[in-house]
Amino acid sequence: MPHSWHFPTGPMLQQIYRVQPRSVLDIGAGFGKWGYLARDMLDFNLNRLTPGEWQVRIDGVDAFPYESPLLDWVYDSVFHVDIVEDPSVATDYDLVILGDVIEHFPKAAGERLLAEIVRRNRNVLVATPVEFFTQEIADNPFERHLSLWGPQDFLRHPADIDRVGGSWVALLGGKDHVHPLPPNQAASRIAMRALPILGRDMALSSFKKVAETGAKARLRLSGG
Repeated sequence: MPHSWHFPTGPMLQQIYRVQPRSVLDIGAGFGKWGYLARDMLDFNLNRLTPGEWQVRIDGVDAFPYESPLLDWVYDSVFHVDIVEDPSVATDYDLVILGDVIEHFPKAAGERLLAEIVRRNRNVLVATPVEFFTQEIADNPFERHLSLWGPQDFLRHPADIDRVGGSWVALLGGKDHVHPLPPNQAASRIAMRALPILGRDMALSSFKKVAETGAKARLRLSGG
């Protein structure tokens, strides 16, 4: 979709705030939702309202040339390339966002791409549906759903994972990352194992907080 579900918006904004990136790449920019929200949080909210005042670089990538005034307004650059064919454009950003994007790639290609993006950048933020469903949007072959993703795919990397409504949200740590912190990573691994028992998002969120507290206590006792 040139837009994305509302479920993960709040948790994704919280992760963007935690990372405090100075450079952002929005993969699958579409109409410009995540570029605008990132600009709003990282520049507009600090009263940097005009391009000459902005201090955060925000770029976008989309294989399909959507038309939207947001693309010209809030992004520094927008690249029209197939990111699977040319992942080099996603290099040396503080944060790369894939908001409802990763499910549009065949699984093997998506795994290779995700590993490459994590390797090249400080953090990667992913939102993707919990369940697979078909999607076709006329005149855009890149909008088809081709794969299903879950916690096991993200825990291959340093990860802080949540489930919100019908979406997974995962912050992944790449080169020189600070977040996710070790307690976040430990809590995510524990919570994902407990998810079949917990079932509900609210229970998962509360369980993660308890697990993070325990992980921090163990680090203090071990001197880490």
